[in-house]
Amino acid sequence: MENLISWLFTDYLSGLFDSFIDPKKRVSVIYLLAAILVALSWSFVVNKKTGRQSFYQVILNLFSKKIWFSLSVRADLFMVLINRAIMLLLSPLLISKLALTTGLFYLFSNHFSIGIGIFADAPLWVAPLSYTVFLFLFDDFSRFLVHKSLHQIPFLWSIHKVHHSAEYLTPFTVYRTHPLEGVLFALRSILVQAFTISSFVFLFGGKIDLVTIYGVNFILFIFNVTGANLRHSHFSISYGSILEKVFISPAQHQIHHSIDEKHRDKNFGAILSVWDFCGRSLYLAEPNQKIEFGIKNTEKLNLHKLTTIYIHPFVEMWRYVISSINQVKQRFNKLITKINSESKIFSSLLFIVVFLSGLLSYSIMPLADSINIYSHRQPFLINPFIKLFENETGIKANIIYSTKGLAQRMMAEGKRSPADVILTVDISRLNVYVDKGLLLPIQSEKLINNIPKHLRGPNNDWFGFSKRARILAVNINRVNTEQIKKIEDLAKPVWRGRICSRPGSHVYNRALLASIIAASGEAVAQNWAKGLVANLAQRPQGNDRAQVKAIFQGVCDIAIINSYYFGKLRNSKIIEQREWTKNVRIVFTNQAGRGNHINISGGGVAKYSKNKKLAVKFLEFLSEEKAQKLFTKINFEFPANPNISHSKELLSWGAFSEDTLPISKIAELAPLAQRIIDRVGW
Repeated sequence: MENLISWLFTDYLSGLFDSFIDPKKRVSVIYLLAAILVALSWSFVVNKKTGRQSFYQVILNLFSKKIWFSLSVRADLFMVLINRAIMLLLSPLLISKLALTTGLFYLFSNHFSIGIGIFADAPLWVAPLSYTVFLFLFDDFSRFLVHKSLHQIPFLWSIHKVHHSAEYLTPFTVYRTHPLEGVLFALRSILVQAFTISSFVFLFGGKIDLVTIYGVNFILFIFNVTGANLRHSHFSISYGSILEKVFISPAQHQIHHSIDEKHRDKNFGAILSVWDFCGRSLYLAEPNQKIEFGIKNTEKLNLHKLTTIYIHPFVEMWRYVISSINQVKQRFNKLITKINSESKIFSSLLFIVVFLSGLLSYSIMPLADSINIYSHRQPFLINPFIKLFENETGIKANIIYSTKGLAQRMMAEGKRSPADVILTVDISRLNVYVDKGLLLPIQSEKLINNIPKHLRGPNNDWFGFSKRARILAVNINRVNTEQIKKIEDLAKPVWRGRICSRPGSHVYNRALLASIIAASGEAVAQNWAKGLVANLAQRPQGNDRAQVKAIFQGVCDIAIINSYYFGKLRNSKIIEQREWTKNVRIVFTNQAGRGNHINISGGGVAKYSKNKKLAVKFLEFLSEEKAQKLFTKINFEFPANPNISHSKELLSWGAFSEDTLPISKIAELAPLAQRIIDRVGW
């Protein structure tokens, strides 16, 4: 009972309320008010010239008692309440957008590895702008295709008919949809977003983001605020014959809802009408058009009765299934008659089909020994480790990848979480799992022997498997490296206007500042950060690759980067990126003192793992020679295991001493570091 009450207030009612205040929702108050303003403005600008409607008449039309107290609208409002509950129950059963995105990214990485991050160095505005436009076009086109299918496939029309049975149109008519149609459009949205996100992350790296207003896709916001809700209304607005060949007007969508035969299967588009124009289903608005809404009720049903709305589509679909089965039977009987004389051959073929089906079923059965990995590390980096582990142990490893949100997902999944192993980069990100109690303490002598104490959790609930040094990249023609012995030297006035850095709030820089706090205290760290900001050649921007490029372009002489980025650029398949490093040398700092600051990639065993022994086995594998050498070879990271030799590339950089500060201390000081970063404007 307690869970029911919690669900009612936490999930159901709060979500229902959010629909009216969340700008991401079509019926948000701001969009409803905007629709009224658009209608009034239209009456003033257009209708005033024609003398058709006054302000008063517009208001009467929008809030007509005949409309709002009709059986049709009452059914719409009840469906808002009922469908909300149904979709809350169904949504956990749908495929996860995160899982599909990860799977698609994994697919792209395996088959098109040469294209990974190909546009990573594009100007900062390119990724969000192209992402926004592509998502809008792909989303709108997919809506058009699904909507057209709902009309032209009899089986699907059985459920879409519910929406068209509305005899009066209001903004709430958008929710007059059968739950099966809701599921269909939800799957469409998941597929579109998963494909778009995975594609752009593949091409642009982590630079993708939507151009938004109040967190809403800029284009959709404009669409909604300019009166999208008037599409489901009795207020007709036409854009004119030219614009209506590009954008669907409210008047055109009202035609789509018309009962008139000449309007049948017209104007399927959601925002753009170009799809209808190309598909020859475009119908332009007519002057002073008078339209009757609804469907031809040949069965004389009460179309606004909830049992009819929710149950009758299943009856229609069953009839269609039976009819289809009967047609198949008739064709099958004809086929049997034809091959009756060759029955032995047919029987043999049937046996072969059954046998192959059984064999296929057996071949795709999941292996008994398997683990599930939640990874913040990109698939192309971790896949070689997975393949090596599977080959050596016979244990199947399934991986889900995401740059963020996996910890929140695990919390939502609770004990039902399939995760066995967590892999991530940067101690701050790893510490999120510690803070939320999502990792288990590990009892493994092998891990304790292979991984030094300062590179593992105080309770052995996580272990570092590779190291990256936060180093300096310098222009050897313009900088005397003898002037930079310590990271603290970057605050000296001699470097005024000569330093480049990504934003201080990035986890890599935040960890660096946390290490300075640990070594010298808050006051010293803040003065250093102030001095660094004063010495910047440009505002903090881009990733670590972009900082090396800025040196090449002459923007600055010194850049703060992670060591492995230097290795990636020196060995890049892109000639231009290799050129960036020709006059660049790396400097390890604080060699006469505490040593160069380092960070880790690491992992642990998920709290609710169903395969704890296998999970530990995988982590042990990551700490051993073969895997440790892969870290140096594939990603130019330093092995966490001190007994493992470095690759030739890493050896070419020279030996260095590292800061042995417990990595957990950096996570502890990260919030303070962020406050300093905010104060100094880094």
